[in-house]
Amino acid sequence: MPKSITDSSYDPIYDQVRGILGEHFENYCFIVMNEQGELFYDYNHLPAGRMLVHEMQKEISDGGINFEWEFENDPEDLEEDE
Repeated sequence: MPKSITDSSYDPIYDQVRGILGEHFENYCFIVMNEQGELFYDYNHLPAGRMLVHEMQKEISDGGINFEWEFENDPEDLEEDE
């Protein structure tokens, strides 16, 4: 069974992400998700983190961002190939 995204073995990776973002940006927020759909997020300043997530949600809702999800081994793709 895969590790939980909050497993302490990921801490060095999250620390590295924090360090890189902190070198270049005054405020930051990052969000990751594993294959099981578990989320982990962190920020360096609570009000800024909330604002960043809120602004991103607003842009996505307003249609300001166009993206297409691609999944490896998607069962729907297999059905289309048949």
